Amino acid sequence: MIFWSVLEMILSTRHKYNYVGLENISKTDAVLLLGNHVSWIDWILLQLPLDRKINYMMDKDIYYWKLMHYIFKKGEAIPISKRGAKDALKEAGKRLENGKIVGLFPEGGITEDGEIQKFFRGYEMIPKNYNGSIVPFYIDGTFGSIFSKYKSKKKKSIFARREITVYFGKAIPKDTKADELQEIVQTMKISTLE
Repeated sequence: MIFWSVLEMILSTRHKYNYVGLENISKTDAVLLLGNHVSWIDWILLQLPLDRKINYMMDKDIYYWKLMHYIFKKGEAIPISKRGAKDALKEAGKRLENGKIVGLFPEGGITEDGEIQKFFRGYEMIPKNYNGSIVPFYIDGTFGSIFSKYKSKKKKSIFARREITVYFGKAIPKDTKADELQEIVQTMKISTLE
């Protein structure tokens, strides 16, 4: 808990956070969190408002980064690779069966143009014998920041704080397909522009 408090304190000097739809995340049932991937800090942004720990599925190469491996391991992340995908998906299913929150970015990487990329179907293979649902999310406000792949040419004042909003949608069935999920997240994005 101290780790997250310190992170929040550091990041809040540069960002203002808004969270919409937190009531959509069950306090007891399993939750598969799926949504867009905009920056290197998305995993932190999703975790900050939640009391329950998110068990992230992440690329095995990133999981074993020397500087971050201890944190990822302590955070109960699930490393995944093409060769070991079956075992990782089975492990995610076990965690969901135990009522945990599992987080995954189905685009498979950080967007370079701010648009929502194709959602891959890997998460569809997570065993569904758990009591819970999918909660879609949309992260808005980190594109163009120092933590995204795209760097804005407009210089911001060093005193300006970036406003970041994370939207958690209503729970949807755990058998929702990737193309349907992508459409839901796209609709969440559009609704933020209206």
